[in-house]
Amino acid sequence: MNETGTQESEPRERVSILETVRGVFPRWRVMLRVGALVFAALYLASGLYVVQPDEQGVVTRFGRIVNDGAMPGMHYRLPWPVEKVDRPKITEVKIMSVGFRVVDRVRGLPPAKEESEILTGDENIINIQLMVQYRIADPAKFLFAAEDPHWLVRRAAESTLTQVVGSLGVDDILTSEKFAIQERVREGTEEILARYGCGLKVIGVYFQDISPPSEVGYAFRDVSSAREDKNRIVHEAQGYRNEVMPKARGEAEEILRKAEAYRIERVERAKGDADRFVALLAEYEKHPEVTRTRLYVEAMEEILPRLKKYMIGKGDGQPVANLKLFLPEASKSIPAR
Repeated sequence: MNETGTQESEPRERVSILETVRGVFPRWRVMLRVGALVFAALYLASGLYVVQPDEQGVVTRFGRIVNDGAMPGMHYRLPWPVEKVDRPKITEVKIMSVGFRVVDRVRGLPPAKEESEILTGDENIINIQLMVQYRIADPAKFLFAAEDPHWLVRRAAESTLTQVVGSLGVDDILTSEKFAIQERVREGTEEILARYGCGLKVIGVYFQDISPPSEVGYAFRDVSSAREDKNRIVHEAQGYRNEVMPKARGEAEEILRKAEAYRIERVERAKGDADRFVALLAEYEKHPEVTRTRLYVEAMEEILPRLKKYMIGKGDGQPVANLKLFLPEASKSIPAR
């Protein structure tokens, strides 16, 4: 019985396992299909990407640029590894230091002399530290034209700064040419970056520190104090000149105007006297006696009121004579004093 029973149970177990496998296999096949569909959907969905407002997307297909102007918003690309997207920030203002390192300043370390010291045109040494502000102007060139465009900005600014400072004297650099140096360094740096085609635009260059070496700082301070005194004296003199000159010009103008008025008055008076004399001569030629008498009377009218007069008659009881009525012939017979 045992042998017979054993021989019968083994085939039954084999049949049951085979049936179980055959029943489960269709389920696994369905699950694999569903998993493959889900994986394919996720793989295709990975091509979606979003460009932020301060970014611009650059899409490459196997390293070749196919779209360098993806604007802010949602876009689609072929999933990796077919296509890849880079999104540099084009509106962000970046900063690069020249003459020092920001990390050293944060740590409180002084800048290295070989970085900050520059030789001027008159063979003096000066310490200059400046900051260069720039941004990405062309994302495609920024990503692929240069290996490290950020450090290229530093090298270009250092080269331009050395050239500009080497053409000026130390006094000009410390005083009147600061703003001109900043503008010239900005223009020169931007020209070098444009020549390399790295897609960067320089916004501004600003001095952080410009000073002589500490070993000769006292001498430069004395020179600076003397220069300030000179400027103060010059400004005071200019102020005094500005105060005196307008007043002197006004007085001179007043004198000229008075002289001109006096000249016109004398000329017009002379013309009037000449015209009056010519007219009087014409009347005199017509009526000599009458004209002579009238002139005498008019002269007496002007002279006698300003004189103290005494009248002496020939005898007692004679009335006082009125000299205004005397004729030239009659006046000769009357003594007066």
